[in-house]
Amino acid sequence: MPNVPYTRTDIQAMVGGELQTYLPQKNKVILAGCFTKDAMNPRAPDVVQVGNVPKVVAKAVLLSQQPETVFPVFVKLRQSEKTYRFFGNYKFESLSNDPNEIRTAEQASGRKGQLAFVLRLKSA
Repeated sequence: MPNVPYTRTDIQAMVGGELQTYLPQKNKVILAGCFTKDAMNPRAPDVVQVGNVPKVVAKAVLLSQQPETVFPVFVKLRQSEKTYRFFGNYKFESLSNDPNEIRTAEQASGRKGQLAFVLRLKSA
């Protein structure tokens, strides 16, 4: 429900999967998206910046292999917040490692040299 605060424990209880990841999954199926908007992902949930940490990259690649999977997306506005808000149901749109897109995303977030992909989601 919109405007209801959800903790990560609440989200896990609803959808399952791991507790501490931006794309919780179970049995290789993405179950939800949990994003922080502020500097991390200023255009979330439509555009998500994928960090270059191997586990983070693997989740984005896994989602890219599931174009028909519809999942709930939760966003918190600031890193310091403890709760997320439900933004709607989304599905995968694209995953890009185009250097120009990465550079633009890095400039928007200040995460220079830390991004592997730009992930786009669309409302389902």
